[in-house]
Amino acid sequence: MALAMKDVLIAALTNEGRAKSGELGDLGELASYLDYVNHDGSRAEDVRVMLDGLVRDGVLSIEGTRWTLITPWP
Repeated sequence: MALAMKDVLIAALTNEGRAKSGELGDLGELASYLDYVNHDGSRAEDVRVMLDGLVRDGVLSIEGTRWTLITPWP
């Protein structure tokens, strides 16, 4: 996963870094935003894969439908 894509996803999820935790909500909406920005055809499944990668990298934790930003961003 490219760093730029991670940053766009984190920016969308955290409201440009203003939120440190929240509900995941509809992954399809996040995918639509990523597609709008990157014109890459992102789908909800792609967002889930990216979120899982951010969890593995220690950037986010996800419990159920809630996420928490673990590392400072930006």
